[in-house]
Amino acid sequence: MIIIRYLVREILKTQITILFILLLVFFCQKLVKILGSAVENDIPIDIVITGLALGIPIMTQLILPLSLVLAILITLGRLYTNNEIIVMHACGLNKHVLMQASMVIILLNIFIASVNSGWIGPWSAGYQYRLIQNTKMTLSAKSLIPGQFQRSADGNIVFFVEKIKDNIFQKIFLIQLQKKRHSQPYIITAEYGQINRRKDGAQIITLNNGAQFEGTALLCNFRVTHFKNYQAIIYPPRINQTIYHAEQMSLPVLWYSNIKKPDYHSELHWRLTLIFSVFVMGLIVIPLSGVNSKHGRLLSMLPAILLYLIFFLLQSLMQSSGKKGFINPAISMWLINLTYLCIGIILNVWDTMPMRRLRERFIRKDVILNA
Repeated sequence: MIIIRYLVREILKTQITILFILLLVFFCQKLVKILGSAVENDIPIDIVITGLALGIPIMTQLILPLSLVLAILITLGRLYTNNEIIVMHACGLNKHVLMQASMVIILLNIFIASVNSGWIGPWSAGYQYRLIQNTKMTLSAKSLIPGQFQRSADGNIVFFVEKIKDNIFQKIFLIQLQKKRHSQPYIITAEYGQINRRKDGAQIITLNNGAQFEGTALLCNFRVTHFKNYQAIIYPPRINQTIYHAEQMSLPVLWYSNIKKPDYHSELHWRLTLIFSVFVMGLIVIPLSGVNSKHGRLLSMLPAILLYLIFFLLQSLMQSSGKKGFINPAISMWLINLTYLCIGIILNVWDTMPMRRLRERFIRKDVILNA
């Protein structure tokens, strides 16, 4: 039907605009957080853009239901304000047209939320985790900050470079803090050096014109070695590919796994709730999108926004409590889901003809009894 296609197109355009704006807001917030971690040397500066891109699917999990709610509220509210829906009713079209158009958008969002929460989001979280760990454990000219002492991933080595120019290190200071294979702690100083990567992934650290001081203060046994060329090979670290975090597991793995840990159980029902929330919040917002001329558009949108905020605040509380093992998320989270489903059904059938007749019967009985 032409009217349904028109409504779907209008809602979809509004949702894409709102989704872009919300992603931009959360993207800026994520950017500030990642840049702060990069400044504190928690993550290397060269993976900031990659980390931001990998964070988009995770942000979309919460933004998608909100964009759907706002899109239906704004689009249908504008149609009520412009009297377009009144004209539709005058032409013989009932509210089922609004329901059908909204359900097309809701089903599309359910599909996107299922794919994102089930596969794309966990893959993004796992890839981001392995990328950060691999970059932290690998020395490179990009990961070193001139003028700052930096500790290796295992905490045994402290590295200091005064200047870096064209991937050449100047004024190098390196100290091994703990013993390794019966060797004594040592300090290396060099005028300049560089890091080269081999084809197999191993790195060759080359230091020039320096000295190595080896020994301990308690034994007073020191050995000083001067060198013109010093090379060391660092083999690529082995990152454990086994997934232990529930956030990095796909939805089928969580569903069929027999892991009885509270965080796995809570993550499973949280993912299912994110998918179910698209349907239930879309169902609730359709009857609440009507604009009351006395209150205006903003106040008419207030009940739907409050219901959305209360829903996700309660679900977030249930998720965090479920991870700690305080409550059973299968009961608490789905009790909230079913409650909101009942609210959505009641709101949608409240203004139908059978409900009007039922309300009139109760009103007549009250009038007769009072008489």
